[in-house]
Amino acid sequence: MNRNSPAAGARSVAVRAAALIAMLLISGCAFTTGHVQLGYQPDPAVAKIARPDSPRVAVEVNDKRPTQIVGQKINGFGMKTADVISDSDVPKTLENAFETELTNRGFTLGTGGNSIAIRLSNLQNHFTLGFFSGESTANIGMDVAVKQPSGAVVFDKYITAESQKSIELASPENAQNTLNAAIRDAVVKVFNDDEFINALQKP
Repeated sequence: MNRNSPAAGARSVAVRAAALIAMLLISGCAFTTGHVQLGYQPDPAVAKIARPDSPRVAVEVNDKRPTQIVGQKINGFGMKTADVISDSDVPKTLENAFETELTNRGFTLGTGGNSIAIRLSNLQNHFTLGFFSGESTANIGMDVAVKQPSGAVVFDKYITAESQKSIELASPENAQNTLNAAIRDAVVKVFNDDEFINALQKP
């Protein structure tokens, strides 16, 4: 085949592009443990919806994840090379997120009223390779229940959320961004659910 043919030229460009992506994804200390700091950025513009007679609300998070690892680094061949862990307390991060949203909506935190029981079952980020770029995808799964002082469960749903973005580097920073986005999406889903809000209002 003529090495100067259009087909050969296109193939050469493709090989160089693939090599470049591989070098980008393999860089950044791929074989050392990655660390992320998880946090929650609330929307400050939410309305105060709690009534004067709305019960106090307590939040409890039970971490039932099978692993404390929140992701894994990969090299330019898509092979897993090192774990990604959270330096922040994951259950506490989720608890703070719910408490912030409750406070912003006018609810009073504390015991003696309704309680929100959260069972966190999954929080993971996954890196995948593409031809010109990779992807960082984070998933979260949690059961959210609202209980009255009598023990009656007036709301119970399993919530899932996902965040995905294109990346050029399989780095802890990119994992952190997608994990935080997934957490925010899950919390927003809960507080946008009218059944959840109505359950909180019940005395």
